[in-house]
Amino acid sequence: MQPTRDFREVLSYRELIFALGMREVRVRFKHTLLGVAWAVIMPLSLMALFTFVFQRVARVETGGIPYPVFVYIGLVPWQLHATILNQSARSLVDNRNLVTKVYFAREVLPLATVLSALVDFCIASLLVVVLMAVHGVSPGPGIFLLPLVVAVQLALGIACALILSGLNLLYRDVQYVLQVLVMLWMFASSVVYPIPTTGLASWLTWLNPMTPILDAYRTLILSSTIRLDPALAVAAAISLVLLFFGWRWFRRVERRFGELA
Repeated sequence: MQPTRDFREVLSYRELIFALGMREVRVRFKHTLLGVAWAVIMPLSLMALFTFVFQRVARVETGGIPYPVFVYIGLVPWQLHATILNQSARSLVDNRNLVTKVYFAREVLPLATVLSALVDFCIASLLVVVLMAVHGVSPGPGIFLLPLVVAVQLALGIACALILSGLNLLYRDVQYVLQVLVMLWMFASSVVYPIPTTGLASWLTWLNPMTPILDAYRTLILSSTIRLDPALAVAAAISLVLLFFGWRWFRRVERRFGELA
């Protein structure tokens, strides 16, 4: 089957994906004073800002969870998602020399950006332990299911990476429009405040896959019971459907990449 052959071809380039992903990490932090510490500083700074705005001014209710812990657990996976979107959109354009001169599975380039964003995610996640200790919050028993949630998020991220990288090669203004859309998407997700479970806003839980993904992170890390919202299954289904069709579309327009890069 064609999808199986495509997957095997991409898998054969796994060492190239790793090499390019690590290059992305090195380039991003090269010639910076703080280096990889920026992976923690960015979500930490946003946490401090949102804590001031939504705890001291707007008084957001988080169900007894200390707001800094609540928002940081939402910000770290969101930063992973936002980084994947923004960097993957430019991955083919920024590597036009490779695209036009060397043959390899073009999926390698957006996948490398996913890998580099995942490195930042792992570094920033370490601070969750510190914040929970400072606020006296104990991890829940469902924490061992976190890889499942990460897998769902990565499926969504890879799907978006394939679609956006191809679209930005066809229409270069995609990368600029994306910056606004990512910000709007963040406030439509449960990053800095819980999405209501009743009324019109509750539909965001079903239509926006990032909302149940972020809620699942918080539930597994903070809840005293092991439970997952059924909306996460919907998010997983949306992610897999997007991944399938996004990959098929990417393969279909791949033949034009050389002339457009």
